[in-house]
Amino acid sequence: MRKVLMQIKKRLYVYVIFDFMLALLAGYFIDFRAFNIKPISIIAVFIMLYPMLTGMEVEKVKKAGKNFKLIVTTLVFAYFVASFTAYLVSRSILKSYPDIAFAMVMVGAIPCSNMLIGWSGIADASVEDALVIAVVGLLLIPVLSPFLLKLNGGVFVEFRVKTVAVLLLSYIIIPLLLGMITRSFIIKRKGRKYFMEIKKIFPGISAIGILIIVFFSVAKVSRLVVAKPLVFLLVFVGLLTYYLIQTTLSVIFAKTLGFKYEQGMIMILGATASSQAISLSVAATLFSPLTVFALAFKPILQVFYIMFLIYSLGPWLKRLLGEDKIS
Repeated sequence: MRKVLMQIKKRLYVYVIFDFMLALLAGYFIDFRAFNIKPISIIAVFIMLYPMLTGMEVEKVKKAGKNFKLIVTTLVFAYFVASFTAYLVSRSILKSYPDIAFAMVMVGAIPCSNMLIGWSGIADASVEDALVIAVVGLLLIPVLSPFLLKLNGGVFVEFRVKTVAVLLLSYIIIPLLLGMITRSFIIKRKGRKYFMEIKKIFPGISAIGILIIVFFSVAKVSRLVVAKPLVFLLVFVGLLTYYLIQTTLSVIFAKTLGFKYEQGMIMILGATASSQAISLSVAATLFSPLTVFALAFKPILQVFYIMFLIYSLGPWLKRLLGEDKIS
């Protein structure tokens, strides 16, 4: 089982693609339209978020991340600039498809959380600063995201800010507290070395929750999507446009503010990537299947785009921004 979970963690994008295609086929041949996915989504949400937040060591924040300018700038980009970019894309490319447009608004309003830490490690960026940004950004989601969703997406979908805020609080605070308790218990009983060893499988467990939501969400709208393949193209073009704008703006600001690569890459990743688990969780619980479909497609494109940022643009960004030789 451990080997399977580690394999899922390493090749999540492959499993998401396979899951996505399998769901399209299943939904085409079996009618899922009347199927109620909300109970399954709630279970899948817990599977996603509980392991993820158990492995996220919030206590380390007070010992890390002393670059105040980087932290504040990245959070401003991750919430406000991203929301404005999503607003522009939703009102232009996607304006005739309100459910997909609202999915784009969700992409901008619910930023990257724990994945920022993992990507930063891969990119040889400042993991300490990434930890602070990820934790603070996560705690800000129930406070800021409902209002940004209403401001930019209220024209597409009717909902109450209070409902979304309460849902986000329950989806974040409960697993976060349970995760802290679980982490403390494991470390006290088995030691930190043991915890760090089993922590490696947590992303694989979380990924199972993502695969469950992706499957049932895509299967539910499969016949609609197959009948209107333009939906695929719209989602792809909308997301890619969003990523390109966010990357361009964050690179310009990183250079202007004098961030070296180790810090600038944090800002670029934080401004470009957005939460997979939380946005999918909220959409599957409250919003339309087509909104969930668009968000279910996002992990596929986002993984490849972030890999492009790190491996293809990374060397150029190091030359552009310069590297911090001290660190």
